[in-house]
Order: sequence, then structure tokens, then C-alpha cells
Amino acid sequence: MRTRRHTQPGFAPFRGTAWRRFGRDIGLVALTFAVGYVISSYWIAPGPLTSEDHAIPRVLGLPVDAARTALTTAGFRSRIEGERPSAGVPRGAILWQDPPPSMVVPANATVELVQSAGPAPVTVPDVIGFALPAARKVIEAAGARVGRVDTVRGGDPEPGVVIATRPPPGNGRPRGSAVGLVVSGRDGGGP
Repeated sequence: MRTRRHTQPGFAPFRGTAWRRFGRDIGLVALTFAVGYVISSYWIAPGPLTSEDHAIPRVLGLPVDAARTALTTAGFRSRIEGERPSAGVPRGAILWQDPPPSMVVPANATVELVQSAGPAPVTVPDVIGFALPAARKVIEAAGARVGRVDTVRGGDPEPGVVIATRPPPGNGRPRGSAVGLVVSGRDGGGP
């Protein structure tokens, strides 16, 4: 005779009633999430946009007159809040705007603009007493370039030393402009 093996029916969670309870629980979680999402969206999000609301156009990089025209055409007012130096934006162009581009605000709102003053000026470094090669490196590192170099003979026993700059140290110059140097030379009678 054959022996029968007794096996238990399938694993309990995979029976029909367990699946129904699992489906019901997932449905309740999904419903709770959906209701919470709708309530939080209504609570946090602003009301619907009216036809009087507009998106602010991007005027960054435009000349001041063109930026003001673009804002006026879109239904906004503009106010210049000064200027700031910028190496990347040319002088007279818009460097910054507030509110930022694409923000939706009511019509006739004021947009604050800051225009570029161009690259920041370079301060002429004090290289008096430096040897000419060292003075040249310092001036170039400051963002200027060495212009005319004049030699004055006599007075100073050591030749090739900077005794003056044109313009004097501490003055501002446009970036890349020339700085003249006056360098000591030898007397004509020396060896």
C-alpha cells in the first residue's frame, strides 16, 4: 500500500482572504494619500491665475533702453537700482533683475534692474623700488600691462629700478590699460 503524505494547503498569506485584506489596505493607503495630496495642494498653492497676471520677460544682457521697452510692452514698470562691475556683462547692459525672469506677477508690477558698470577698474600697484622684470610681472598680475618705459640717467647707483609709475600707484585704470614706468639708468660717465 502506498503511503500518503500529508501536506498543508498553500502558504497562508497567498490564500484568497489574505489577498482581499491586502488589496483593501492598499486601497485605503492610496485613498488617504490622494485626499492628503488634494488638501495640501489646495492649502499651499496660490489661487488660480487671473488674466491680469503676466510672466516677467528675461531682460538680462540687454541694453537698458531695450530692457525697459521689453518690460513696458509686457505690462510692467522698471526701476534702475544702480550699477555693479561685471567682467562678463558689457557696460550699460542689464546685469540683474528682480523678480527673476518667467515669474508670474500682477500687471503693472515694478521690476528692479541693475546695470553693468563693465569690468572693475584695476588699481595701479606700487612697484617703486622693484627691478624692471619684477615690476612687469606685478603689473600684469594686477590686470594691467606695461606701457612706455622711460629711463632717467644719474642719481640712483643701481640701474633698472623703477622710480615712478604713470599714473601714480593707487589710481584706478580700465582693465588691460597701459601703465608707464620710469626706470633708473647709468650715468653716461660710468663703466
